[in-house]
Amino acid sequence: MLSNANAQQIESERISKPRFKLDFTLGPNFDIAPGADVSNSDIFGSRPTVSPFLGVRATHLFAPKFGWYAGVNMNYYKEIKPTGYKQNVVESFFEEFGNAIFGPISYVNPSIELGALYRIEQGNWSLHPSIGIGYDTYLGDKDTYKSKVKGDGPKHELTYDRNSSLFTAHVGLSTNYYVGRKTFVALHASYHQPLQAATAHLIETTDGVETSRFDFKSNGIGRGFFLGAGLGFVLGKI
Repeated sequence: MLSNANAQQIESERISKPRFKLDFTLGPNFDIAPGADVSNSDIFGSRPTVSPFLGVRATHLFAPKFGWYAGVNMNYYKEIKPTGYKQNVVESFFEEFGNAIFGPISYVNPSIELGALYRIEQGNWSLHPSIGIGYDTYLGDKDTYKSKVKGDGPKHELTYDRNSSLFTAHVGLSTNYYVGRKTFVALHASYHQPLQAATAHLIETTDGVETSRFDFKSNGIGRGFFLGAGLGFVLGKI
């Protein structure tokens, strides 16, 4: 009995000791912005409801019950263009040229996060509930201007700008199952909520006089859920 108790104590100390971990995961990224917030998607644009991502996450378990983490997600999707704003020939050329040169890389939208976690560990299992803050590129930011004059006629101008790079709050749960002393299967689930509103403005003027204006603002754009699975490794001695 004493020997068994000592073995359990040693195993508990081994599990809870400080360590660095690195894992790689793949999975779906769900866009869960409410429908009411995308009713003006003809001005703002949108993205697919479900898209794939590749995640890389570093974790430092510095105390028996606490740790911190930093992660990067490479989200892969093609933007659904706003129907209310038409690109000009130059914009379309450079976009198509970039897609042709860089291929799938041009559809990568990165996001990052940093946060704190709590350690729940037993045997080969580790559970790490976490909270954090991040920065997400939902769609590319835009700031464009067009003007047109026919002969001595009036000057028509169109201004379009969009801000969709957002700070986000994260709540997540990571589950690790060790298949070896330094190798584990990783499962990450994370919900993220934007901390600022996404905006878009489309303004038309004639000889400097505003003739039409469309404004879009949403606190739900950028809300989503990541679910990834993959492999991880303990770095250094254990």
